[in-house]
Amino acid sequence: MNLRGRLPRILLIIMGSSFLLNFAFNMWRSVFSNFAAQELMINEAQYGWLEGIREIPGLLTILMFALAARVGDGRLYTASIGLTGVGILMYATSNSYADLLLATIVQSTGFHLWGVVQDSMVLKAVDPSDRAAQLGRINSVAAAATLLGMGVVTLTGRWVPGIRPYFIIAGIVGLAGAVVSLLVHQTAKEKRQVRFVVKWKYRSYYILTLLQGARRHIVLTFASFALVKLHGASVQTMALLLAVHSGLAIWTRPMIGKIIDRVGEQRALSINYSVVAVVFLGYAFVQQAWLAFALFVVDNLMTGFDIAVSTHAGRIIPREELSSSLATGTTINHIFGVLVPVAGGMLWNWFGPQVPFLMGVGLVLVAMVYSWNLDARLEAAQRSA
Repeated sequence: MNLRGRLPRILLIIMGSSFLLNFAFNMWRSVFSNFAAQELMINEAQYGWLEGIREIPGLLTILMFALAARVGDGRLYTASIGLTGVGILMYATSNSYADLLLATIVQSTGFHLWGVVQDSMVLKAVDPSDRAAQLGRINSVAAAATLLGMGVVTLTGRWVPGIRPYFIIAGIVGLAGAVVSLLVHQTAKEKRQVRFVVKWKYRSYYILTLLQGARRHIVLTFASFALVKLHGASVQTMALLLAVHSGLAIWTRPMIGKIIDRVGEQRALSINYSVVAVVFLGYAFVQQAWLAFALFVVDNLMTGFDIAVSTHAGRIIPREELSSSLATGTTINHIFGVLVPVAGGMLWNWFGPQVPFLMGVGLVLVAMVYSWNLDARLEAAQRSA
């Protein structure tokens, strides 16, 4: 496939830097839990606080954008990748819980900024009719990098001495992604006037991203835990499931992007939420481990439809407000990053493991019903522009 002849130069640069960053991030992700539990010996309560603190930069994304108000998208893109790489490198020198917290804050700050700036740059760079397809291609590249990063850890585990060398390798690869992203500056020279943008006519995006955050954090917090706790999934099984998901995502993400461009966000999101509701019901009630594992793969594949929320934002928000509005959306998305794990964990403890997933079914059904009138909300927002 001759991508150079078909894609804008900025997208090729974004794909290259995204590949390197996702490789680094998922190499880190593959070994972090073992490092925290086995080398630093942190307990469950400390781990829970660590995961909560990891989400704080997501809540503060709009404030970080405001601090960088005079910085162009290209420079902020490079800075975010560089911060992520530096944060991963810091894990290699972490010898205490305080060190771990500091590395987590640096890495998470960079990673949350990176996601918002990348979507903003892609939405600005491509034709509106092709936005979902291009985001799907970039997500496919990210899935390939994820698969490679996890594969390297799996294949070299018996020869690499300890876990820290992986942090060094991943950090260096992440910084290489920052170097590649420097080429964006030659293509994206625009400056951003960043301010806290909250407008009533953008409410459909805010509501969708809030519900998207609830769905995301139910999966991140409870799906994997349920597979291990209720169905006895081993470390190797979880790694295999993530690898299967990543392998399938290489193929399905571009396809999902094309589907969204073809049928529109309203129909695509309605299909997505109906499938996810069934998946959450499965998490709550299935007894067979193999079926729960299959649901986990399907669940992760359906996250590809999150592209539709970003493309919907691109349709109702003008170019000059897009970066700051996406940052606002990320902040809104992470409101549930704190609430869902706490509330769901308490409900699991009091009433059983089915309850957090039934809560998820309710939230997903609300999102599905809301998406049914998305086209009308889009037209109303465009008329008021």
